[in-house]
Amino acid sequence: MALYDELSRPGSLWFESTCPDARYGESLLFTDPVEILTLHSGDDIRAWFESLESRLEKGYALAGWLGYEAGYLLDSALDRCAWPDEGRTLLGWFGVYRAPKRIGREQIDAADEQAAVRKCAVSGFGFEFDEAEYCQRIDRLKDEIAAGNVYQVNFTGRCGFTFDGSPEALYVAMKRRQPSPWSAMLNTGDRLVLSFSPELFFVREGRLIETMPMKGTAPRMTSAEEDRAAREGLAKCEKNRAENLMIVDLLRNDLGRICETGSVQASDLFETQTYPTLHQMVSTIRGELRDETRLHDLFRALFPCGSVTGAPKVRAMKLIRELERSPRGVYTGAVGFMLPGGRTAFNVAIRTIELQGRRGVYGTGSGIVWDSEPQQEFRECMLKTEILSGLVPSSPGIFETIQWNGFDYLLLDDHLDRLFASAQALGIKVDQSAVLDELDAKAEELRALGGRHRVRLTLGHNGDVLVESEPFTLDLSGNSVRVCIASERVDSADSLLHYKTTARNRYDQALMQAMGKGFGEVLFLNERGELTEGAISNVLLRIDGSWFTPPESSGLLNGVFRRYLLRTRPWIKERSLTLDDLRRAEIVLICNSLRGMRRAEVDISE
Repeated sequence: MALYDELSRPGSLWFESTCPDARYGESLLFTDPVEILTLHSGDDIRAWFESLESRLEKGYALAGWLGYEAGYLLDSALDRCAWPDEGRTLLGWFGVYRAPKRIGREQIDAADEQAAVRKCAVSGFGFEFDEAEYCQRIDRLKDEIAAGNVYQVNFTGRCGFTFDGSPEALYVAMKRRQPSPWSAMLNTGDRLVLSFSPELFFVREGRLIETMPMKGTAPRMTSAEEDRAAREGLAKCEKNRAENLMIVDLLRNDLGRICETGSVQASDLFETQTYPTLHQMVSTIRGELRDETRLHDLFRALFPCGSVTGAPKVRAMKLIRELERSPRGVYTGAVGFMLPGGRTAFNVAIRTIELQGRRGVYGTGSGIVWDSEPQQEFRECMLKTEILSGLVPSSPGIFETIQWNGFDYLLLDDHLDRLFASAQALGIKVDQSAVLDELDAKAEELRALGGRHRVRLTLGHNGDVLVESEPFTLDLSGNSVRVCIASERVDSADSLLHYKTTARNRYDQALMQAMGKGFGEVLFLNERGELTEGAISNVLLRIDGSWFTPPESSGLLNGVFRRYLLRTRPWIKERSLTLDDLRRAEIVLICNSLRGMRRAEVDISE
């Protein structure tokens, strides 16, 4: 059976290494587990590790993942930080296997070529923090650092997206965009984990153990000279070196708890490794485990990896629990395998995707120290998400983003009118009663939760209905949104511009790049130089005391809030608008049905 066909079966796990070091350069396929051992938040984690160890002693192999939140069960000082879930959250999954299959490079390349022709698509990509809220939380962390309560904290957030197509194609596409020595694809039945980590958590051969923390990044440049300068700048950057050294010291101390006295050594400090989208700084630490070290002892000393928590680890993890919006899950946990005889390898599960059905989650973050610039840290997070851009669906679905105000859906009739009209125009079959039933069920759930939520109603190209929600904070500060101009022009003849389809790579990528430069929105021009719309907004200009918005003929989506304004504000007129109009406008507003109307500060130079 072909490699990726095997991975379509639950319980099949694939660990792909491109590392040239023969000690952990093999690629292994685990199939047909004889047993599944899971860890939940209410379980005894020591007993669970003992059950894993007993299978190893019987000659079985183990493979799977351990989620970040499992770390809160490994230290009594962190018990009270556990997520309030009544003990039901899945924190770890390991299959018990007879023996893995070793897969050679030629076979892998052939399987990749077959999988690459399959279709996959990522759409509706969005970070759970806006820049202002993100920066507020970074400022809070800097206050803790200034007070001497903590030295460094790795702060992260989740990016949600909708996935369509072949998971195998997604794995291959991502792997090609971000080659990594520690890739993995795990099919555990209820979820798929796709990991493209460049960071080794630890590798063990008998009593020898090695870890390679990564801290410090720099984006790739377009010219070879600039790229070389960026890499050299990263290697010499005092901030990144200090941050890296802080984590090296933390991990050296962690290893000292389970290794022979004097055996822990740090080497190859501040090396730089290069990947397609960024350069990364790494260091290496080695030690010799004590004879009596058990599996629980090893993970209790090391997990989660200090590079994804901060220092001191316990205080950093408490702040992470307090300030991060959602559980990390597999992200920043560990993905790996354990073989009889003591050979073990785990990555740090960064650059890792969790897929459950069509819903995907991708984590991103950065290390915060006393002199961190919040806006720069936000841009680093956005840089790390670029690996997901460029995956465009061939047969798009359509969707609506609706605000739940705590009591009801806002402008629901307008959203449904547009959804059903778009479905008819694009030939998508839609069961309107099924859509309404799903919305009613979600409304009941949201009323119980309370508060404002962003609701995404998606209609797949095959008519499948998906309703998702997440908490949403409406910005009532009145502050202007910084806006730039997209470098790419849209084609006004493109009929899909008039529909809110899941084929939004152009917009998602441009917005992520703009956010990485400190902007909150990006405006597009068409082939004639006419202003069209923003990535997530329509635009209005006040010129000589009169209000105008671009016409649909310029190539734009007739947003729900735009429709509402044209229907209720007759003084707003449609008119072709240009960059000159944008320059001389007295007021620029951007609007959508989720966030309402916001004043924009446009930087045309960008």
